[in-house]
Amino acid sequence: MPGIVFVTAFLDLSEDRSKDKSVVTCFNHFTSLAKTGAKIHLSLSRCYQNTYETICKDYPNVIVEYLELSDLQTYKEIADIDVRLPEIRTGYHDTRAFLTLMNSKAELLARATKNPLLAASHYAWIDFSIFHVFKHPERTTEYLRMLSGTRLRENCMLVAGCWPNRGTNGDSIFQRVNWRFCGGFLVGSVARIIELDLIYRNHFRSIVSEKGLTWEVNMMAFFENTYGWSPEWFQGGHDDTIVVIPPHSIPIVASLTTIPSRTRNCISTIDSLLAQVDHIYLSVCKKYTRFSESWETPDILYKEPYASKVTVVFSEDFGPATKYLGAIHHIPEYTWTFICDDDQVYHPTLLNRMLPSLQSSAVYQNHYEHIKRKTSGGVIHGYVGLLINSTHIAKLGAFPLPEVARFVDDQWMSIYCYMNQLPIIGTSVEEYKDIFAVLQGWHEQIGPDSLASLNNRGTMVNAIADFFRVQFIGGEVFPID
Repeated sequence: MPGIVFVTAFLDLSEDRSKDKSVVTCFNHFTSLAKTGAKIHLSLSRCYQNTYETICKDYPNVIVEYLELSDLQTYKEIADIDVRLPEIRTGYHDTRAFLTLMNSKAELLARATKNPLLAASHYAWIDFSIFHVFKHPERTTEYLRMLSGTRLRENCMLVAGCWPNRGTNGDSIFQRVNWRFCGGFLVGSVARIIELDLIYRNHFRSIVSEKGLTWEVNMMAFFENTYGWSPEWFQGGHDDTIVVIPPHSIPIVASLTTIPSRTRNCISTIDSLLAQVDHIYLSVCKKYTRFSESWETPDILYKEPYASKVTVVFSEDFGPATKYLGAIHHIPEYTWTFICDDDQVYHPTLLNRMLPSLQSSAVYQNHYEHIKRKTSGGVIHGYVGLLINSTHIAKLGAFPLPEVARFVDDQWMSIYCYMNQLPIIGTSVEEYKDIFAVLQGWHEQIGPDSLASLNNRGTMVNAIADFFRVQFIGGEVFPID
């Protein structure tokens, strides 16, 4: 199941559109969207089939459904009405057929949710030629690729807009364009998409009959003003910002592991994260390789606020790498996951400051610039916290975990990223005072039974590099020549 399915359409309007972008230009813009690799549901008129197969034949991520404008319920509902069009419009462009197609977006989204080949929890409308408005297409391509593989909050409907105030120019909705919402992109859960389509089905014909046919962005503003439709509006324009959703729309979970001697430390870590993440996965072991003590879950974790937000996962002992591997089968697919240590109290605004960094499919590492200057191997460092998508965590299950990785899990993870061409990118959070709420001197806290106390780090870093036949240079991983 994909994270988000993108839905779009290119339908023949059976009229002269020679003053618009050419058909080939539109398909070339769509190719840029297809190159993101996102799952796409494309509704296409048969007359464009040869053009599609010539220009876009190499994108298996695109599912095509052939249909015509006249097949749509939105078209049929007003087919017998002599509609009134907006007074202030571009005559050759904003025709009856065009405005009908624009108002079909909710129906096309709802239609896509019923396609068993593209089952997902969220669907996004995205205009067929949306790339023509992007000022930074390469950067936005990476963002869309990341977004397509990201789980969003349940029961959400996110719509970009130019005008922040509800009701702005509400008295002219049927005379001129209204930019309360931008129509080129919106994303929502299945329930919210069905809700929008039902509003259309219940009211579209009567609205058009009484007031006239207007743009879909105007119709959405009318729904908001009249029927209580309540999407989450976010600031966006007719440029790259139209697809950049609010960071808080992305749920975050935390994954960590602990050992019996750190139970008290671990509770403090959990306390520092409870208000910052949606769920916490604490992976523990019934038997530990390094310790004779067994894990007993503290009673406090069975009580609120812990009971509903903390899942204790009993796992095989992978050493410190258990914070990655222990909850593989529990963390929902496509979920951005905060990986951290169990002996730190994290700053109460840490996650809010990390989230805006998510711009592409990568691992996002705090303290990144400092680490590159001082690391003895690898850029990944779990104690300061990092964000990684659970799809990449899941693939770790098939990645070799030599015994030495029990002592240098950060280097093991750095090697995994290198071998899977997964970039490691720094967040904007660099200083310890912005990462930790509690410091030990000027540095992080060190909990009981730390790996550092074994005094074998250098040896183990060299050993894991030898195992994978790589070398660490300035924090980066390179093959051995």
